[in-house]
Amino acid sequence: MQQIVGQAIILLGLMITGFGVYTVLRLDGFYARVVVTSKVEAMGFVTVVIGAMVLSGLSAATVKLAIILLFELLTVSVSAHAIARSAWVSGYRVRTVTGTPVGDDGG
Repeated sequence: MQQIVGQAIILLGLMITGFGVYTVLRLDGFYARVVVTSKVEAMGFVTVVIGAMVLSGLSAATVKLAIILLFELLTVSVSAHAIARSAWVSGYRVRTVTGTPVGDDGG
């Protein structure tokens, strides 16, 4: 039973990641892609690691996976924020259909 539950959770994580890749490819804006990438990467990875923890049972491997999971949850949002902020500071702005940056009144 533990094998089936663990494999089902891992499959769910892979499906989340697959849908996320499709969504990222469908989005136009850089900032939207950064947000979706960080959320999908976190949720897909967390689900896969939880499935691996269920498969490994209560062992040293489970503790190591929990530490990896904690590190992932602490760093994924910070790294996405750093990427988006560096793009903003360097002057990258999202363009609309008319070609004007978002938030710019054109004057």
